[in-house]
Amino acid sequence: MVIPDTIHDWIQSSMPKTDQDLPMPIPTPFVFDPYSVDVQEDPYPYYAVLRRDSPAYWCETARAWALSRYEDVAMACSDPARFSSARGNVLDDDPARMGNTLGTSDPPKHTRLRSLVNAAFMRGKVLEREARMRSITTEFLDGFVSMGGGDLIQQLSARISTSTICDILGFDRADHVQLKKWVDGLIYRDPVTRQLPPSGVEARKAMVAYASATIEARRAEPRDDLISALIAAEVEGNKLTATDLVHTVGTLLGAGIESASSFIGNAMLALHAHPEQARLLASDLSRAPQAVEEMLRYDTPTQRFHRVATQDIDLHGQVIQAGQSVLVMYGSANRDERKFPDPDTFDLTRTPERHLAMGHGTHFCLGSQLAKAMSRIFLEEWFARIRSFDVLHDRVVRMHSPVFRGLSSMPVSVTGR
Repeated sequence: MVIPDTIHDWIQSSMPKTDQDLPMPIPTPFVFDPYSVDVQEDPYPYYAVLRRDSPAYWCETARAWALSRYEDVAMACSDPARFSSARGNVLDDDPARMGNTLGTSDPPKHTRLRSLVNAAFMRGKVLEREARMRSITTEFLDGFVSMGGGDLIQQLSARISTSTICDILGFDRADHVQLKKWVDGLIYRDPVTRQLPPSGVEARKAMVAYASATIEARRAEPRDDLISALIAAEVEGNKLTATDLVHTVGTLLGAGIESASSFIGNAMLALHAHPEQARLLASDLSRAPQAVEEMLRYDTPTQRFHRVATQDIDLHGQVIQAGQSVLVMYGSANRDERKFPDPDTFDLTRTPERHLAMGHGTHFCLGSQLAKAMSRIFLEEWFARIRSFDVLHDRVVRMHSPVFRGLSSMPVSVTGR
């Protein structure tokens, strides 16, 4: 479904700041489908309608309830007893992951897993690797600038994120290109079948086999990397099981690579669309940490995750029945006018306190500080080298995923300083 221009105009001109003085009802029919190509191209007009008219919306095509307001999303994320993650944190999750990862488990197992992975992060001293992270970023950026630009996703953000995450985990650099291909295969959903295609199933098997082999190699010969730290992590006599290790490594690899790459693409697209904000940041790179927060709020890479209701829940005049799926939509919550003034305005001077781009509550992103450091370093090094850039909009391609919002391709030309 394509929203007519009249609906776009209506959203922009008459969205209420409060629940009072509501505009006239929107044209019908209205359908929100997280698998729709139109939604993936631009979900924000749909979110605005949902927040106003249907904050608890039954999505027939996905067989799930969609929660779109900030307060409701934060509430669901803070209440794992009623909104469980143990049956997968994406709509069509792999049964093998359910209950075996940080994202797909509830307390008390989640508490045990998180304490162990936290211990590994501390042991691995991830954020002490900033010099190495910056070195990786500058290596790829220097080549990109020397060529006058290229595909910012394939030649820059994907390479930076893959090399950084794989370097921290301890994967050999010769394997990075193949690992990124597997991650791409896991994220893509066929817009017609709405399923992981056969190639994605094969990518999943291959990545699990690769992770398992690397884990066994580190057991035999530990290194100064995160996989070795995960193996060694112990809290109160508990250690990660073999299953825990494989799925934790796979999650860190897939989510880490894609979220970081998608952040860079989304951020640069927003900066190009708002040149005054780009100039503001370029003139004072001390703003980079604050800019990262606003970029995450404005166009978060992780748009929505999955929960399952464990009991009947009354919400906004609807009854979410026990056993039904629920989508907690971070992307919509971060544009909720009840929480953020002028939410559709991209403003790097804003301090977007408590945005939900990194999740909330029990499942707040464990790698949030790492992700923000990677993003800040990219912005600092980009504007240290590049005076201006142009996006070839007719060749920009978005990925197809019901979870992530990012780009598959974004050709740009750059002018160095």
